[in-house]
Amino acid sequence: MPWAIEYVADKETLVVAPTGCVSDDDARELTGQAIALLQQTQATRVLSDCRGMESAPSVAAVYWLVHDYANRGVPRQTRIAVVHSKAPQAVELARFYETVCFNRRYQAKAFHSKEAAEAWLCSGQTA
Repeated sequence: MPWAIEYVADKETLVVAPTGCVSDDDARELTGQAIALLQQTQATRVLSDCRGMESAPSVAAVYWLVHDYANRGVPRQTRIAVVHSKAPQAVELARFYETVCFNRRYQAKAFHSKEAAEAWLCSGQTA
């Protein structure tokens, strides 16, 4: 699975864009790299553009990745926007991620469009 991670300084946003088939191991590796860059840059926002994903990690992997955010030093004030495709499975997984984040006191929200996700990240609205 290829991916791109970029820090956009003027928006204080870490942009993560996985593509192709994303396994549980891929998701763990990508998450680790994203958290390291988040801490290095002290970004307050994450935009995860998952529209290019052909398959996703398991629900269990998503749960445990979020469960471990606090142990790995992800600040609670971090806002996370996930842009998903319109495929029913993608919508369902994004909503699940949103719920797990809410339960762990992280602000995360799922979106159909990148523009809406960017607008929410820069707004003061809660998830």
